[in-house]
Amino acid sequence: MFDSKIIAQVITLWNRTAESGRHAPPFPVVKNLMETVFLAGLHREEERPVQVTVSLIEPEEFPHRGPAGESVLLRLEKRQPFTVNSLMKLAPAFDPLTTALAVCCGSGDTVCALEIWGAIFTSTRGGGRFDTITLSLNPPEVLTISSKKTGALTIYRGMEVIARFHAGRFSEPIPSPFTANLMGWWLLHGIRSHPEFKRNHMDYWEVYRDFLNHLLVEASARGVGGAIIWLPEKMADGTRRGILPRHVLASSPEGAPLLEDLCRMERKLKQSMLDVREGRETANCLVMEETILECKRRIVEHAEILAQLTRVDGALIISSRLRPISFGSVLAAPLWEGETMHGVDEVDCNLYPVNLVAYGTRHSSAVNFVGWNPGTVAFVLSQDGPITGLARKDEDTVYWWPDCLGKHRLPGQLDYGLG
Repeated sequence: MFDSKIIAQVITLWNRTAESGRHAPPFPVVKNLMETVFLAGLHREEERPVQVTVSLIEPEEFPHRGPAGESVLLRLEKRQPFTVNSLMKLAPAFDPLTTALAVCCGSGDTVCALEIWGAIFTSTRGGGRFDTITLSLNPPEVLTISSKKTGALTIYRGMEVIARFHAGRFSEPIPSPFTANLMGWWLLHGIRSHPEFKRNHMDYWEVYRDFLNHLLVEASARGVGGAIIWLPEKMADGTRRGILPRHVLASSPEGAPLLEDLCRMERKLKQSMLDVREGRETANCLVMEETILECKRRIVEHAEILAQLTRVDGALIISSRLRPISFGSVLAAPLWEGETMHGVDEVDCNLYPVNLVAYGTRHSSAVNFVGWNPGTVAFVLSQDGPITGLARKDEDTVYWWPDCLGKHRLPGQLDYGLG
């Protein structure tokens, strides 16, 4: 079913990124895993697509993997054949975000005769900037394949995404544009005027960047298409072209003060812990930690408020201070006649034009908008694909990032397709 070149590319990507020297599984095994999971994901149970994650790991490997308690094992008394029917029966019992069905080579004569022998619970909760718990159970460094949306596969080596397949397209992941390149520059440039930035400097930027990442994760988890338009503060008063607002908010909360609260409390906690180590008098660290948890809770709730607004058809418009301005808005800028280029790796000149014909009106409208409004940033949410980021480079070029959430699995992240 999958072209042999795609299977070969997955193996190549595994071997290229493997740090432990562990080679990729044989070609027939990778092919069997990918095709069986993909076919299972095409089925529906109670009007919902079958969602499943599988990891290729032999039973004897599990007890020798790292410190005790790193993952939780559920072992089946009787192994099940690795088939589409078996996956459909077992999948509802396990959350694909936290648990992978454990698959091993069976006792058959062929190398690709696979069997399901258990399930491995590996929660990534506690690994995010705004998580209010510290637990984090890292997945085993084995081949893991997940289908969480119809027609979509995500392929991992442990925590790292090495390849994605969705809507008939195969792609490699790219670094998040928040940490480099033009999009990160635009965002950082847009918040330098914030009083919060002037008081907290790059600490504020790091929290701000992580908040945007968390917002996109929350918006993607809601499983609807849409767009988020980020406006520099000078445009937040209405001086922008190409927005037909539908639901305008007369008043709404800003997220920027919440981020500064976290910066301030984390800085106080670090100083307090330093005072403890050096024997100086200090405030109660436990009280500070509880205050930090409260800051994180309010930040997460603000992200959830914004993400929920994306469920209304249209674009959510937010200011650089993370204040929602309108939602369900229509982007109606004039046609952008410049180029739209993949902005994956400007340093290595790895740029090539985007074929907008292959995408829908949502992407085209966002391209037109950022093309006519320099300094703005757009995030386009797809129901069955990744989150595309857009920013204008100059008078002739709009940069396009096909995957704004980068390479690594994130706490609570739904793998939206995903390339």
